[in-house]
Amino acid sequence: MIRSATYNDLTQVWQLRLETAQLLKDRKIDQWQYENPSYETIKKDIENNEFFVYEEQGVILGMISIKSGIERTYNVIYDGKWGYDLPYLTIHRLAVKRSLLGQTVAKELMQFAEELGKSKGIYYIRIDTHEKNRYAIRLFESFEYIKRGWIMLDDKEGDLKRLAYDKKLKEDMHEDLDRYDNA
Repeated sequence: MIRSATYNDLTQVWQLRLETAQLLKDRKIDQWQYENPSYETIKKDIENNEFFVYEEQGVILGMISIKSGIERTYNVIYDGKWGYDLPYLTIHRLAVKRSLLGQTVAKELMQFAEELGKSKGIYYIRIDTHEKNRYAIRLFESFEYIKRGWIMLDDKEGDLKRLAYDKKLKEDMHEDLDRYDNA
């Protein structure tokens, strides 16, 4: 089940963050290797009701931050441009327990983000990842996210370049029908 995270989840969430950092290190991906995402950042996401966990029988199997508003590091995009100038949600801190990689948890979290956007009347999502994180890239592309260029994080350590993706969600069934009517 996917639900809003609470402060009571912080211990398990932090363990998942550390496990994910080690996985990325093992894969030689310079992502989550330093301070971010920090404990304070995750606490703030929970406080803002922008952090969600995938839980089964009291065990957190995955996590995701789904943020509203402007993501400052997305204001400048290199070697491309965003697909739309619309209000958007940003997906951050997507992680799944190592033992469950390749199963459905990440897909369910991505689908949840899209449904949350629709429920809020926001039909546009942006997301980024390290250029060596082929697993995340494959996941995003399987959900029809489009690579738009790259952005720079404002952290102080490590490789700060991230590939930038976006997707415009279908607002309703009429959007599909309109495409055929105009063909």
